[in-house]
Amino acid sequence: MARHAALKSKSRSGARGGGATPARDMVGRALVLGVAPALMLGGGLAPTATATTLEPSLEPEGVSGPVAPEDSALPDAPTTAAQVETIAVAAAPAAATEKVPDVTKATPAADAAGATVADGEVVLDTTDTAGRIAGEVMAPEGFQTVGVKWPAAVDAKMPELQVRALAADGTWGEWAHLEKSSDVPDGEQTEFMSAPVHVGEALAVQVATVETAATVPAGVELTLVGSDQVRTAAATTSGTVAASSATNGPTIVTRAEWGAAPPRAIEDCPPDGGAGEPGVTWGAADRLDGAVVHHTVNPNDYATVAEAMQLIRNDQAYHQNTHGWCDIGYNFLVDKWGNIYEGAQGSIDAPIIGAHAGGFNTRTVGVSMIGTYTSVAPSTAQKDGVAKIAGYKLSLYGVDPAESATFTSAALTSGGRYAAGERAVLPRVFGHRDTHRTECPGDLGYPQLASIRNAAAAYAEEYTVVAEKYVNFVQAVYKDSLGREATAAEIDAWDNRVSEDGQDPLARAIESSPKYRTVRLVSAFEEILGYTPSSTQVSNHLAAIKAGTRTIDEFEPFLMANSQYYNRVGGTDRAFVSALYQQILHRAPTTSQMNHWLPRVSTLGRKGVVDSLWRSSAAVRVRVLGTYAHYLNETPSASTTTFWVDKLTSKAGNEATLRRALLVTSRYLAKADARY
Repeated sequence: MARHAALKSKSRSGARGGGATPARDMVGRALVLGVAPALMLGGGLAPTATATTLEPSLEPEGVSGPVAPEDSALPDAPTTAAQVETIAVAAAPAAATEKVPDVTKATPAADAAGATVADGEVVLDTTDTAGRIAGEVMAPEGFQTVGVKWPAAVDAKMPELQVRALAADGTWGEWAHLEKSSDVPDGEQTEFMSAPVHVGEALAVQVATVETAATVPAGVELTLVGSDQVRTAAATTSGTVAASSATNGPTIVTRAEWGAAPPRAIEDCPPDGGAGEPGVTWGAADRLDGAVVHHTVNPNDYATVAEAMQLIRNDQAYHQNTHGWCDIGYNFLVDKWGNIYEGAQGSIDAPIIGAHAGGFNTRTVGVSMIGTYTSVAPSTAQKDGVAKIAGYKLSLYGVDPAESATFTSAALTSGGRYAAGERAVLPRVFGHRDTHRTECPGDLGYPQLASIRNAAAAYAEEYTVVAEKYVNFVQAVYKDSLGREATAAEIDAWDNRVSEDGQDPLARAIESSPKYRTVRLVSAFEEILGYTPSSTQVSNHLAAIKAGTRTIDEFEPFLMANSQYYNRVGGTDRAFVSALYQQILHRAPTTSQMNHWLPRVSTLGRKGVVDSLWRSSAAVRVRVLGTYAHYLNETPSASTTTFWVDKLTSKAGNEATLRRALLVTSRYLAKADARY
């Protein structure tokens, strides 16, 4: 209970049916109330960021926008082009049928399977004593997935069909029922389909009625889908893959990694799909209220990740070609090893409306377990994968997966239990059978939902904490480095990458960013010369830094050696030396120090005096202590101070190295969390 209370206490948009903005954006806006220390630049304060000094985003030089997180679980796989064959199913006249005792046990003779997909028809020309009819068709090019569809007008006459496949070794597999699918969009249907069934590598398929004395109406079509397996090193092994994704939550294998086909444009999809931008499924909702758990009704004997990817690719082709949908209907799929796969395009980043639970697609995320869980239970790893993705997606909208809520049906669709407008009180994570007359997610899968909910609630809290932790880090880095808070866009660009790759990428990127260098340049001009530089001056100095003429840390002594500085501080050598001590060492020179440096102004020149003081151990020590105070609000130990002074004076490192070293510490991360 304490865990759930902690989740509820978060200030999150969309919680309990709230607004439309994901929680991470709300966190980003709330954090602007924090206060960070002023930027330490040789003792000066950074100028307040304004539209004239800073752009709204941060990027390393030579990059046009923020460094985006990389989604690379595996090398990107080329689209695995699926071949889809659609052929008619017709019953032969009674006089032309062959009689057998039982069509489900009779093995078709090799020469009897003469019909091919090129004929465009599979004829059910075998009957048995119980009145079942069957027929087979060869597919020399091979296939792995089978399904059937029929017009809505003949739905009342449509019998349930079953199929079995001929493997390359000449053996026929087990029979599998083509269960009527209730994975549909929210709207009226003109056609009905079975769920796709994965039969493995096959060369022929036999179709039979399940009921006795059944007939097959006109308009029924059989679909065969075949594709090559994704060819990557990780995809051809069994077990988990070392994937990464653009989330603060679980690992997700992206569409590019499993070889997805592009989605069809909205205008090319069924008109009942609703509004949305081309290139996605049926658009995006304003939030998520729950998760619907499914199973794909496929065999559980897939042995490799490559097979799992092929299965998903074929299901996508079936959904796009047989159903006529824009994309695969599920938002995510989870295999037996717990690997999570991105389904409908955009589902990682947005509450994409799928086609997995007609009437309840909007504001729910559809997660399907790859396999059939009617007589076997899903693995522990698979349940954990479902919990992870459900918990993560719901956490973005402040939803506690352990709660219940009221859901309103958008439409009465195939197999639906609720008419349009009817309300159902359901757990936030519920099964497909809760809203439709279906076995999904299986008799042994459905009882697992209680434990999945509890695990999802724990993950939701974990991902909430992780997301906020790295948002706070991004905010602290921006405040400490640029003197301003990060924008929502900057947070979105960086917190995911930081959570995946650590703190170093942002620490490095900000050092090479023109915006950081601009802040430093402007601050140095104002502190040392007493005025704000023109945009031309800034551009020229940025170009010099980029060209390697000097570093940003060498810019302050460069300005101190300028005649403008000499004249500004008094125009005499004594005033110049005195000002340098105050600027660099934060104290006045002693009489002996003044007497030491006065004659050297003429022998070394102003630049020589500035450089000598700037690079002295005493000056480096001042800057080391100032850097620790600025970033960590602490004084380093004597040994740590000596280490950095020795490192910087020997040129074994530079001050950028020191800043990055502090930004990647766990202490900085913890202090950022405390600040915000």
